[in-house]
Amino acid sequence: MDRNELFNHLTQLENNVNRIQEDMQALKSLTVALVEENVALQIENDNLKTLMNQEPDATPVERVSNEQEEEKTPQKKQLQSREYFATLYHEGFHICHDVFGKHRNGQDCIFCMNILNDKL
Repeated sequence: MDRNELFNHLTQLENNVNRIQEDMQALKSLTVALVEENVALQIENDNLKTLMNQEPDATPVERVSNEQEEEKTPQKKQLQSREYFATLYHEGFHICHDVFGKHRNGQDCIFCMNILNDKL
């Protein structure tokens, strides 16, 4: 193998490595987008399940009495939502208003931490 062939081969290998690296970056971006979409869909799914589990056949009077009972236990609901936020945060997602549902990439977020520590 002469020098020109060797140089051409090395150039071709370098181009292949660069192309593979670009493909990996594209796959990484797609994976992050899919994970974020998955989290959003899970949240929506949980909300829909909660709505489905409510009593759909209840009369308006029963619904009003149920709403009054629910007003008596706001701390329980608040605690459940804080636990849910804590779970999301520990799974690696933002819970702050600015970038809710985005992946944290292993970094802590002071805004998310403030939400978790606020009024616990």
